[in-house]
Amino acid sequence: MEKTDRPDNMGRMNDPDGSAIVRGLCGDTMEMYLIVENARIARSLFYTDGCSSSIACGSAAARLADGGSIDEALRLSPADVLDMVGDLPLESAHCAILAVMALHRALADYLLRYS
Repeated sequence: MEKTDRPDNMGRMNDPDGSAIVRGLCGDTMEMYLIVENARIARSLFYTDGCSSSIACGSAAARLADGGSIDEALRLSPADVLDMVGDLPLESAHCAILAVMALHRALADYLLRYS
């Protein structure tokens, strides 16, 4: 994936309701930013310094969370991300784990702030 092929949900967010930064064992960093309205995820953005597989998984995790409830987002798994991404090399499956970890930690950040 070239830099010009960046997904529209890749970026950083000022003043999110919840956010997280997670570094994977591979060295990639995944960031997740959430806006929550009426207990639903109104907007999510991700950012990564990783490879195209990390970009694909971060984008998929953010898209899966968008519009859903907090409970639905907490039930998302790396398998859900892999299903959405499609044909991902086995050696890149850890990128889905990293994306879901970032999402779940951003949700935890939101819940700790507003519950």
